[in-house]
Amino acid sequence: MKNNPSLLQIEKISKAYKKQMIFQNLDLVIDKGEWIGVIGKNGSGKSTLTKILLGLETYSEGSIYLNGKSKDQFESRQWMQQIQLVAQYTQNILDPTKKIEQILREPLKCFQLADKAEQFLRIAQVLDECYLPKTLLAKRPRELSGGQYQRVCIALSLLVKPKLLICDEATANLDKINELRIIHLLKNQEEMSVLFISHNQKLIHDICDDIFYIEKHCTNN
Repeated sequence: MKNNPSLLQIEKISKAYKKQMIFQNLDLVIDKGEWIGVIGKNGSGKSTLTKILLGLETYSEGSIYLNGKSKDQFESRQWMQQIQLVAQYTQNILDPTKKIEQILREPLKCFQLADKAEQFLRIAQVLDECYLPKTLLAKRPRELSGGQYQRVCIALSLLVKPKLLICDEATANLDKINELRIIHLLKNQEEMSVLFISHNQKLIHDICDDIFYIEKHCTNN
């Protein structure tokens, strides 16, 4: 176990696909409640880093610690609860066959975070935080506006109370009002850290505490 841990510590990790090295000796530290912006060109490894942190990809060298505990010591479900993703708006994220209430209940059931009686209370609370009316619960994803759809995706992640939220172009397709609402919402999450990936460098400089330039670890540069 690491002494006096930050929330997330990445130490000297490297990742290669076949014979192509994506990044090498990547180091990153994220403190509790800190916002880190990630800047990098297409192909520099941003998506690969996201998949590694979500547990969807392995890495060839290095170590990752969460609250001082090695990633290898976590069960898969336990790790997934700690780190959540909000991706760029797309109509393919939410199951189109289910109503919003069914979709929002799923993570509470999956991670056994609330019994049936408590689930609606948790959902109602997160809807209020996301500026969403409860009438949306009876609708299906295709009936939502783009801003509502993206905020439901955020609500889905916030329900499990993650320690780290990865925002991968999460506001790229939203109008300015909804973008500001989402950023304000996430800033109000107590002690939650955010890894904010975006091509909008001005936005990153405006809202993040520090910036991580992934090109420095990319062997193609």
